[in-house]
Amino acid sequence: MTPVIALSPADRSGNADEDYARQYAADFVERWDELIDWDKRAAGEGSFLYDLLRPAGAWRVLDAATGSGFHAAQLHKAGFDVTACDGSPTMVDRARRNFARLGVDVPLHRCDWQALDARVLGKFDAVLCLGSSLCHLFDREARIAVLKRFRQMLKPGGLLLVDQRNFEAILAGRFRSSGRYYYCGDTASVTLGELDESVCEFVYRFADGAQYRLRVCPIRPRQLQDELRAAGFRAPHAYGDFKPIYDVMNVDFIIHQAHA
Repeated sequence: MTPVIALSPADRSGNADEDYARQYAADFVERWDELIDWDKRAAGEGSFLYDLLRPAGAWRVLDAATGSGFHAAQLHKAGFDVTACDGSPTMVDRARRNFARLGVDVPLHRCDWQALDARVLGKFDAVLCLGSSLCHLFDREARIAVLKRFRQMLKPGGLLLVDQRNFEAILAGRFRSSGRYYYCGDTASVTLGELDESVCEFVYRFADGAQYRLRVCPIRPRQLQDELRAAGFRAPHAYGDFKPIYDVMNVDFIIHQAHA
């Protein structure tokens, strides 16, 4: 069984941005993998992560927003040395059970991002913050502080990969959820609720009538790249749905790559 270690927060500020964990109610998280469909997600993503990590020699990886453990499990099976963490207790519990089911031995920590400490976990070749997780932080300075913490967790020249919903298209009225890359399950749909420049609400509806909502900050891609630079990262580069050339109005997710 993969142990779950609760790290003590190092710089807790009591910021309301930390309320993200409350949105991941236990019954919603129990259905998270139904929403994702791991097999279809793996097929849609293909070798994208491996093709970025391997040439960079990035074998020691911190999955800093592991959710239910999809990427940590996939990378472990591909031979990477992975450490996983998440701030949501329900997600950590789900990831623990997924790792046990798959026979995946990945160190798993329950902690907020500002609790990450290289003196405890060591430094990594790469840090992943996927699933549009950074958008749970509504304050720009809070996001920059977290990005700086990620940089502290990296070895010199280390690689950061952080993704986000394509809010450029969403705010332009071009929301789409293709079901090809991220939320691939056949029994759920994703639509929009409240939307303006300050908040974006996603509504998840399941075939049996269950409904859940997540509220996040609609960060535009250029804004996030500016924040990466403000946090000290070099040469941010973006992909759209895992492709280096894309139409910003016709992709679901933007993936940013930057170096410490």
